[in-house]
Amino acid sequence: MAMRAECIQAVTQAIGRSLTQPEIQGIEDRLRRNMRQLAQTDTTWQSKTAADRLNEAATKSAQELVAEQQLKKKRVALTILAHDRIDSYMKRFPDQPLEGLDRLLAFSSDGKSGIQSIESASRAIRDDALSRMLEVIDQTKGKFMGLFQDEAGNLALVRELHGQDSGVATAKTAAKQFQDTAEQLRQRFNRAGGDVGLLDDWSMPRDHSQVKVAKDQAKWVGDHVQWANRAKYMKEDGSPMNDVELTDFLNHAWTTLATGGVNKLEPGNVAGNGMRANRGSESRQIHYKDAESFIAAQKAYGERNLLELLIGHIDRASRDVALVETLGPNPNNQMRYFLDEGQKVTIEADPLKADKTAKQRRKIEHLYEEVAGTREPPASAAIANGFETYRALNVASRLGSAVLTSVTDQGTLGLTAAMNGMPVMKVFANEIRMLNPASAGDRRMAQRAGLGLNQLIGSLNRWGADGLGSTEQISGKVSKFSQTAASKVMQASGLNALTAGTQRAFGATMMDTIGDMSRRHPTIAAMDPADSKRLLGQGVTETDWSVWRLAQPEDWRGVGDTVLTANSIYRIPDADLVQMAKQLNTTPQRLKDQAATKLLGTVLDETNMAIIEPGAREKAMMHGGVERGTVKGELLRSFWQFKSFSIGMVMRHVQRGMAQEGWGKAGYLGALIASTTVLGGMAIQLNEVASGRDPKNMLDDGTLGVPGLRFGIASMLKGGAMGLYGDFLFSDNSQGGSSPLAAVGGPIAGDIEQVFKLKDNAAAGEVNQTGAKLVKLAKSHLPAANLWYTKAATDHLIFNQLQDYFSPGYLRRMKQRAQKEFKQSYWWEPGDSTPDRAPNLDAVVGGR
Repeated sequence: MAMRAECIQAVTQAIGRSLTQPEIQGIEDRLRRNMRQLAQTDTTWQSKTAADRLNEAATKSAQELVAEQQLKKKRVALTILAHDRIDSYMKRFPDQPLEGLDRLLAFSSDGKSGIQSIESASRAIRDDALSRMLEVIDQTKGKFMGLFQDEAGNLALVRELHGQDSGVATAKTAAKQFQDTAEQLRQRFNRAGGDVGLLDDWSMPRDHSQVKVAKDQAKWVGDHVQWANRAKYMKEDGSPMNDVELTDFLNHAWTTLATGGVNKLEPGNVAGNGMRANRGSESRQIHYKDAESFIAAQKAYGERNLLELLIGHIDRASRDVALVETLGPNPNNQMRYFLDEGQKVTIEADPLKADKTAKQRRKIEHLYEEVAGTREPPASAAIANGFETYRALNVASRLGSAVLTSVTDQGTLGLTAAMNGMPVMKVFANEIRMLNPASAGDRRMAQRAGLGLNQLIGSLNRWGADGLGSTEQISGKVSKFSQTAASKVMQASGLNALTAGTQRAFGATMMDTIGDMSRRHPTIAAMDPADSKRLLGQGVTETDWSVWRLAQPEDWRGVGDTVLTANSIYRIPDADLVQMAKQLNTTPQRLKDQAATKLLGTVLDETNMAIIEPGAREKAMMHGGVERGTVKGELLRSFWQFKSFSIGMVMRHVQRGMAQEGWGKAGYLGALIASTTVLGGMAIQLNEVASGRDPKNMLDDGTLGVPGLRFGIASMLKGGAMGLYGDFLFSDNSQGGSSPLAAVGGPIAGDIEQVFKLKDNAAAGEVNQTGAKLVKLAKSHLPAANLWYTKAATDHLIFNQLQDYFSPGYLRRMKQRAQKEFKQSYWWEPGDSTPDRAPNLDAVVGGR
């Protein structure tokens, strides 16, 4: 429809110049939108004449047009600056320009990047934001370790977020924390070229499941007519929409939600190339009248609980900030340009590298998908959710004793601390402090510094499963149960507490070390060459160092007295940074943002070296190019389950070791192998005792001919998170009964093998094992069945009894196999309700 002449004239007068044709297009829609918004906020709107309403809407539209033009100029300038920065960085790798992009996207452990990656910045921004939301996490985690949601606490928080008085002081504090944090991220995003307006009525993110919404249009629309805040649905004249008009509006909204926005696609136009800076600027059109209506809508049509919803918003906002600050307002276009440019330059220099370069480009594209969160949705949500449920159940049922294996973290912890010039014994002392139940204050300080937060929110990232904060959605009650069960088993086993405590100890000591160095050295160049090289390799600049020196470190009463945190940087008065900002043509706030993100990002990168947690690089290697929601794709993802630790060990520590100069390679790798082998052996023996068996004989030479060699190799594999494969040194099958092929294929291959082996082929007089194998298969998928401190009891009192009941003689055969193939005895005999004796520790050296 052509724009009316009076509308054009009104806006022309308001803006003071003629409108361009692009501005004329859609101006009437802008006027109508502004008239509706003014009708909501101006109580005298209905008493005004039509001409006055038009003029006021035109004035607001004109102001928007001017602001948009100014923003457009700002974005052009920011895009040029980002382009120049990236181009300059890629020139550091003249023979491999694409390597520059690879390092720009994700953390590389070899210390040769010289820049902070987008992945590192995103994680730092997120954890800094979460550190300011601890009361939100406390309020929403729920009762009994969070297994059951605290409905009253959630309702109080949602009421406060919707501007209602809940009467609950903790909910008021939590609501303010979330609102302040979300607003700080919005402002930082806009400073980088974003355009997310402040909506007075925006209270919190919404969650609409496409599957749930699409099931019944009439019901969804009818429910939302009842839940709607009618004051927000106005016509241009200021009068509220009637039921028919609101229903028509909601029907259009349903179409968008139910189709995932497909209804807005224009055939022939390329989708998905909109500016990242525009993300989040869409008008939030669904308005609920109160907290009860919001919660009812979330229960009926949402996928996530309240904590997931709030953290998911922070996670997405942090990722977007990191992307636009590094790549400019349109990261997708910027990345595509430099991929094209890097590929062209490489092939022109050597046409024989065309295939290799194309392969490298695809790897970087997959890495970008992980970092930017642009993975395609599953081809089939049902298939994806089914396999995700299976994988989460594997975590819940099989990793209850992983805390015993995690003792190997102490090896990488000490090695990484030494590499960073940290007092190793102080790290271990701080670890004890952080794990001490009486030291809640130390843990809280570490949390407020952004340390060890993944475990606090129940993330499953370390175990290869999507956790809280993930952009993925898990559909269905069974899927949600499996995710919750996995998270709670990790918590109940003590593994979350141990991992978080170790992370906090390392991070706090590193912050104390950096704070101390910033007091002693005026510049990075004045530091010890090894320290200087390490910081420069992580992307820390002299400007960052100057800002760090202006901050006042915190005294953590024994943990460290020069702990430099992001909060201490943000407390620097702007006046202290004005001169520096003027010289660098920036602002004090931007200087603090960069310095705080650089500090926390550096600490978190090294923390994930000390206590290995898979990042974008490992995930892209395992899952890049894999189509989710297909049987083939999900089988491949399942193949990689529980292998992320060993992949991380190679991609992080072996790469770092090989990057050392001269004899440093041997020194680093030797220390890595020695420490993890010793600790791997300890993990093996702890697991044996927890399973009711005596420790293994470390000196048994088996068929290798060298005493201790077989156990040493098994310990080395255990230290590298491949302990299952060490079992095959003692037998053709693992101690769990899987074949080598099934073990390599992961849990899903092992389960398939177990199913095929259910049919018993026992000869006459042998034990028919079908019943026992069924019990074993069921146990392997029962959450919490493998908890390290209860599994000996549950095995002997429940599962062993069931196995012998359904397959008489099975326990006798199991003991014979342990003695014959593994040369072990039981301190708690299978089938006995109580143990006869204590574990025989002399068995470690062959004693009986």
